[in-house]
Amino acid sequence: MHTTRRQLIQLAALPALLNAQDAPKFFAPADFEALRAYTEILIPTDDTPGAREARCAHYIDFVLQSTENSTPWREAMLSLKSLGFHTADAAGRQAIVAAMAAPSHPDHAVFQLIKRETAFAFYTSRPGTLDALDYRGNSFNHSFPACDHPEHHAEIL
Repeated sequence: MHTTRRQLIQLAALPALLNAQDAPKFFAPADFEALRAYTEILIPTDDTPGAREARCAHYIDFVLQSTENSTPWREAMLSLKSLGFHTADAAGRQAIVAAMAAPSHPDHAVFQLIKRETAFAFYTSRPGTLDALDYRGNSFNHSFPACDHPEHHAEIL
């Protein structure tokens, strides 16, 4: 089979097209990188996939490109910038996220926003559903093991 010049040009353009699909549509590149790092801190990769494999930041960016109320996310990115998250190293980013997790932190609402959307993105993704939760689909159990917790046993009168 002979490869035409047109096919070679299409093959050469393929990596650029794939990279264009990964380019953020809603966030500025620096904000997207910060969001990606934040999501990977919230759901790190260990023996199961994490936010990186589930592409949580990409999902959030995809959803936000068609939203009418982007103000909370714009403010969230400004908060992260003001906290130094964008320029911090990995340890510094970990410390910022840990501090923001405290309910008394002034930017705790930003933490909750990013955490909520990251969790949704992760647990509705293929890696989150199949690999992390080990979801088997619409199946049933042939038997159920008995509960051995005494507090769950009802007294029969």
